[in-house]
Amino acid sequence: MGDLLLSEELLLIGLHDETGKSDGWFDPSALHGALICDLIESGAVTVDEKKRVHPGDRAPEHPALRKVYDLVAAESKPRHVWHWVNTLPWKHPKPAELVAERLVDDGVLSREEGKVLGLFRTTRLPALDPAPERALRERLRAVLVTGIEPDAHDALLIALLHSTSQVKTALAGADPTERKIGVKRAAAIAKDLKHNPVVKAQYDAAVAAAMAAVTATVVATTSGAG
Repeated sequence: MGDLLLSEELLLIGLHDETGKSDGWFDPSALHGALICDLIESGAVTVDEKKRVHPGDRAPEHPALRKVYDLVAAESKPRHVWHWVNTLPWKHPKPAELVAERLVDDGVLSREEGKVLGLFRTTRLPALDPAPERALRERLRAVLVTGIEPDAHDALLIALLHSTSQVKTALAGADPTERKIGVKRAAAIAKDLKHNPVVKAQYDAAVAAAMAAVTATVVATTSGAG
């Protein structure tokens, strides 16, 4: 398979290998922002100074990116990054399944469907080939613990992990001291990206998605408490 997307990497970190469900604090809603980041990184869309998203001339081949790109291209006028972060959950309410399509096709994840109480469909995505995730975690450890300088892609991934509180999960095999170092390093990398004009649009999309996911979780929790 080709290089992993940011959204695919975020999904691999966030899923429990055996159960195929969200591990720890991972909220699949954050994948919507990651998909916007992927579109920008691939050149399929551009973002202007007012943070409006413009479709490019060529649609991406990746199945998940193509579906999101088609939504952007169908609009009569460019929409703000926040619009897409808030719209994608309605258009694609199961982002983990959307992002997992190529990973399943390439044998990295398996797809297991079932039902709860015989009524509600559920999908699990357990690991099938652990090699891509293992290589990803080793790469992140080299940056976050060893101190190797990240390239633009890995810096954005780390910003996504930081904004979604997934850094400790990414460093699951590290000891407590190393995880503490990694969390501090991730925060510093994310802070630097915030002021980097080259990747500012992607950073904004990542943070917007994280904030939207947190808001949705708070609303759901508050509603359930009533």
